[in-house]
Amino acid sequence: METEDNKTVRIPRLSASMFGGDRALWVVIVALAIVSLLVVYSSTASMAYKEAGGDTMHYVSRQFIFQIIGFVTIFFVHRVNYQAYAKYTRLLFVCALGLMALTFFVGVDLNDASRWLRIPGTGYTFQPSDFLRVTVVMMLAKALAKKQNTIANARLFPVIAIPYSSLSERQKRKNIEIIRDTAVPLLVPVALACGIIVFSSLSTAMMIFVTCLVMLYVGRVKVRELMKLVVLVMLVGILFVSVMAMSGSGRGKTWINRLKAFAPIEQVDTQTEVDDLQERQAKIAIASGGIIGKGPGNSTQRANLPHSYSDFAYAFIIEEYGLVGGIVVLALYLWLFFRTVMISRKCERVFPSLLVLGLGIMIVMQAFINMMVSVGLFPVTGQTLPLISMGGSSLVFTSLALGMILGISRQMHERSLQTAKEEVSGK
Repeated sequence: METEDNKTVRIPRLSASMFGGDRALWVVIVALAIVSLLVVYSSTASMAYKEAGGDTMHYVSRQFIFQIIGFVTIFFVHRVNYQAYAKYTRLLFVCALGLMALTFFVGVDLNDASRWLRIPGTGYTFQPSDFLRVTVVMMLAKALAKKQNTIANARLFPVIAIPYSSLSERQKRKNIEIIRDTAVPLLVPVALACGIIVFSSLSTAMMIFVTCLVMLYVGRVKVRELMKLVVLVMLVGILFVSVMAMSGSGRGKTWINRLKAFAPIEQVDTQTEVDDLQERQAKIAIASGGIIGKGPGNSTQRANLPHSYSDFAYAFIIEEYGLVGGIVVLALYLWLFFRTVMISRKCERVFPSLLVLGLGIMIVMQAFINMMVSVGLFPVTGQTLPLISMGGSSLVFTSLALGMILGISRQMHERSLQTAKEEVSGK
């Protein structure tokens, strides 16, 4: 097209690529998938040889199948406009809560925790908590988007007085408005998600809370109100863990023992000894890896390091690929987080912006917890390394989250191209 200055201006074309969205994020996903195959094959080859009749490719083949499912999930979800699934946010959240509740009655008990549901007619299981984490972020993002006109001056908690009758009628009415208009839509979904997950995974409940806390802050909730929320959650959390531990019910004793093992506090306890063994073997694996590692397939700790293919995958990576490999993996997750932040900032609407940010924080926080556990900077939790650790449930639902992020990125990109085309055409 010729302009008045006789300069040729190319009219941007709408992206026709099947794989839309942030290209750098696609590269990170593919890179992490390649690392996953290397880690799973090397860490499970001997185990597969014993358990699968000599087939050393058994577990890595299954991981590859889950990766295909994950990529298909990313592809189809990223082609869907976020407005489509935003309409069903509440329904998805209720379904996730229902599936999580089923684990209390028909859940499969693995590693001393009933977190899994078995898919009927198959030998596969999945964790409903992975689905619930995605939906609670959607719920909070949508609620914050609706409250943007009033949230800056809103209170999260009603005024409390003893006796309650000493409050004026005006304050009582205001309290009802606070509960109805702010506390219920913003805090109840988070409380329900954390409350139902905490019985099986304290670390997952903490991740959800921290993620939602950041979303509330970015969503312009007063810092003073957020501080009240943090204090309340800390008090409730300490009371809950103490009661569970003293009563000997649930996983309360396991949580206390893991904290003792991390402290460390002298304690003769089977669970404490197990966690201490895991940490020691992880440190040995990291120390023996050195700068460049022992090389792919040359691990000597895979037989001693429990869950080297999942919970302690990062320690295994450093053993075989050294400090260099550990830094590369860390850089990939940091790059993933950076790209999600950039996508979030480019969004013109609040809901997609907070959704991208929340999902990005959730994925990267899980990765950092896994890495910190491996290097001894955090108590043993059982959190896997997203997109790398062996397993189908976490991989598929992480792919679902990444599909949403890429879908929003695709829409923002296509909208900017459309705007540029209209501006050029109007000259």
